Formats: sequence, C-alpha cells, structure tokens
Amino acid sequence: MGFKTKLKSSLKDILSETELDLLPRGFQSIGKIMILKLNPDLYSYKAIIAQKCMELLPSIKAVYLNKGKIEGTFRKPNNMEYIAGENNSLVRHKEHDIIYSFDFTKIMFSQGNLSERKFLATLVKDGEIIVDMFAGIGYFSLPIGKHSKPSRIYSIELNPEAYNYLVENVKLNHLEEVIFPINGDCKKEVVKLSHSGIKAHRVIMGVFPAPKNYIKEALLLVRDEGTTYHYEGVIEKSKYMSLFDDFNKITETQDLKCKLLDKRFVKSYGPHLYHTVLDIFVNKIESSY
Repeated sequence: MGFKTKLKSSLKDILSETELDLLPRGFQSIGKIMILKLNPDLYSYKAIIAQKCMELLPSIKAVYLNKGKIEGTFRKPNNMEYIAGENNSLVRHKEHDIIYSFDFTKIMFSQGNLSERKFLATLVKDGEIIVDMFAGIGYFSLPIGKHSKPSRIYSIELNPEAYNYLVENVKLNHLEEVIFPINGDCKKEVVKLSHSGIKAHRVIMGVFPAPKNYIKEALLLVRDEGTTYHYEGVIEKSKYMSLFDDFNKITETQDLKCKLLDKRFVKSYGPHLYHTVLDIFVNKIESSY
C-alpha cells in the first residue's frame, strides 16, 4: 500500500473526498526529517496531516512544510515551515556511505540527484586532479573523494554558510588529505588556480541555470592531454545539443576544441524539461605548422 493510500485512510474521517484527493503522493526525507509539499487548500489541516505522517512512519522525528522554491544566488530554500515533532533543522544525512551535515532550511539538498552523485564518482580515474565549481556542501566532492582515488579535489563554494558545512563535511568523512575547500567566486578562483599552475583532469560545473558565463574561465584549467567537463542545465530532451553548442562556441574562441562524450537526463524538472548533464572532453587544437 502506497504512502498516499495509507495517509488517505488515516484521514478519511477528517477530510472530505475532494481534500483527500489533494494529499501528496510522497515526500522528501533528509535524515529523520520529513518534508511535505501540500496543496494550499490543505494548509489549514497541516498539523493533523503531519501528526498522521509521524504515526504512519515512527522513524520520522519531525515534519516540515515546503511552501517555497529554491531561489537566489546562493540557491536557498525560501519558505520552509516547521509543523510537528522536534524543531531542529540541523541534520546529518547519510547516503552512499557519505555523511552530509547541514541546515536544510538554509541549504538546498536534492535527493533527485542521488544517481548522478553516485555515478560521477565511478568515472574518476586514479590520480586525477578535479576542480568542483559550485561545490555546495560537497554534493559531488565527497562521494568522489570517498569512492574514487583522485590526487586532490579543489572544491569552490561562494556561499559562506554552505562553505562552512563543506569544511565540516570534509572532516566528518575524513577526507582532509584529498579535498581542499575554497570560499570564493568560481569565476575568480579558477583563474587563481590556473595561474598557480593547476590544470584539471576533470571540472564539475553542477549548478542551475547552466553556468554559461563561467565557461571561459573554466577553460583555463584544460590540460595539454585534455580535460573532461561535466556541464549541467535544464532543457527539453530534444534540445540538449543547444547546451553543447553554447559550450562549444566559447571553446572555439579559446583555440580549443571539444566533443560530446555522453549525456544524461537526471530527472524531470517541469513539463517537458529535464535536468541534463553533458560530459564534454576539451583539448587544444593542434597546430598545422
């Protein structure tokens, strides 16, 4: 029996048939926290709905209502409301043998990206130098550091709060010798890395919308032997090549060439739109002289 069916059964004497049909099909869980999205017509029943959810799932210690969206430069949740249980938004969430510590009312965490976080680590070869732009709290850096054998990972994050959790998570997962957190703007920090002699085997550009304005600086990290870029965006499936075209046009202005190695549609992001990841290999154009 599914979650919605069970929830409807527990609320059948409280809600009307119309209201019962508006109940959510599922929920997001982070640690022992349940995050619900409710139809606004059910907001007046949020307390009783939360209580029934906790009765159905005794392992859940608190329920929060997500009434907003992820917004702003720092991609923060903008309206997360406590409803029931323990009022503590600081969590330790474990997945794929990685511990993530963060405040989920202030820091975005998408469980829909779990498959990509796991898969990306399998692509990394021993001894690689990796630059993780827009690293957040370590979404990609931590699983790569834990499950692969890179030489080192430079993890860049602008948001001071997310950066502090990144530093904490590196320590929690005992990856201090592998991951080197950097608090700053990727556009400036990759230039600094390049000027210091750092060239990357792999560059992760995992942020929405597609970080087109950061491509030129990211290309400063290309090795003589070539570099793989993981470039993300939200687009219709049939139009994914437009993401590659944007990347390729900028690559050509830097006397570089690129080819598409792979594409992945990670999850639906709205009607006809998909979170899309492109693996793009970039290397230098060989001189004909």
